[in-house]
Amino acid sequence: MITCPVCHQTEYEGELFCSRCGAQLSLVEDTPVTRSFPATQPIEAPQAAGAAPKPAPGHTPRPPAPGQIALAPEGAEASIILAGKFEYVLGRESQSQSPPDVDLNPYGGREKGVSRRHATLRVDGKQLLLMDLSSANGTKLNGEPVRAQEPVRLLDGDEIRLGKLSVHVYFSL
Repeated sequence: MITCPVCHQTEYEGELFCSRCGAQLSLVEDTPVTRSFPATQPIEAPQAAGAAPKPAPGHTPRPPAPGQIALAPEGAEASIILAGKFEYVLGRESQSQSPPDVDLNPYGGREKGVSRRHATLRVDGKQLLLMDLSSANGTKLNGEPVRAQEPVRLLDGDEIRLGKLSVHVYFSL
């Protein structure tokens, strides 16, 4: 356990920020650091015309049923199926906050720098939008950084990276 130098909240080893006051807990050489990226326009998912979506290594995704979203985290044996809501919070569960809709702890979320409330997936008509929630370690879409609080449109089969965790997204809306 580590103690916040500002408010003295006790946190688990490896946490980067205090869950009570948000202060940075420690900075060691291998701790991921948030980087700033130059201002850019919202990113459209780059994908070659006619190219088939790339499945996660070692994972054969099943096509989701109409109205479903399938998340395929790297190394997972099965997809996470989402249905019935218009917005899903992706992150990792903690003792001090309400749990996200999709807890990525079982897929190494904490070790790979996924924030407690990292990003959202939002259904908007027939499209799916991804938005980074000002996460500590950032979000990438097909290798390109996503600006915080700016939604970007996903295409079926896109790869998103939450910190260092890779997740392929498949959907049929």
